Amino acid sequence: MGPFFDLVLRRLVQNHPEHLLLLLFGSDAPTFVHAADTSLPQSERRADAILVVEAPTERFAVELEIQAQADPDFARRFLDYTVRIHLREGLPVLPVVLLVVPEAEGVLPPYLVHCRGRQVLAFDFLVVRLWEVDFSQPTLQSATGLVPLSVLDARAGPERATWAEARLRQATDLSSQERLDLLVVLGTLTSRRFGSHRPSQSLRSIMIDSPFWDELRAQERALERTRERARTRVTFARTRELTVSPEEEQRLAAMDESELARLITLAFTSPDAALRALREAIGLSTHRH
Repeated sequence: MGPFFDLVLRRLVQNHPEHLLLLLFGSDAPTFVHAADTSLPQSERRADAILVVEAPTERFAVELEIQAQADPDFARRFLDYTVRIHLREGLPVLPVVLLVVPEAEGVLPPYLVHCRGRQVLAFDFLVVRLWEVDFSQPTLQSATGLVPLSVLDARAGPERATWAEARLRQATDLSSQERLDLLVVLGTLTSRRFGSHRPSQSLRSIMIDSPFWDELRAQERALERTRERARTRVTFARTRELTVSPEEEQRLAAMDESELARLITLAFTSPDAALRALREAIGLSTHRH
């Protein structure tokens, strides 16, 4: 997931978890109990959000992942997360993926595994597409934390941003810091959806001055460094006459930055070993050229 949407989700989980549950479940939302640790056992990875909730008949964990781009390995990774959360929390887990833009569409549920002609595993998960959410529903209109996301509604025009800004400025249930954070999110999403000229001058000023914006820019710079290293690996692969598909390029871009750095160093010190490591990293057989 892109760093910006990671920050958006973090703010929702920290400040407005009940609003996030309204987005996922509507008026039938379970009661928020607490946010669980997002680190997963025996793994250096973290889930985007884990919310322990209660419905009238059960307590369960909602595992939420945000996707802002397609990822061919997402379903398999999501399955891994879900199993780890279930084992750690000892609760049923409802996995939900929140797709931010249509370009994020990837592998659809269920994720199936077959062996010797029979299905041995079926992993299902819910898909929420933000551009399909009707944010005019009264339940969602009352959820202040979701107001910035409403500009992603495919039915919304630029006037939605004007309404959302006024709604946030008039909200009485927000602290000054919460209002500032949500206005920054609104300005950024408005720029991405309708163009950089669409946010009001006051929104642009807030975005530039906000610590939240500084954090976002720092993460985006780190992400760009990782992408540049991935591009370096692709260039190396092509010079060794190894064809890398767009899906495999995505796998490289999703790799841990330290691992990418290791592969780049290896490319200079031991090219043949680097080529073998690259094949393993993107899942190629040793005979593919």
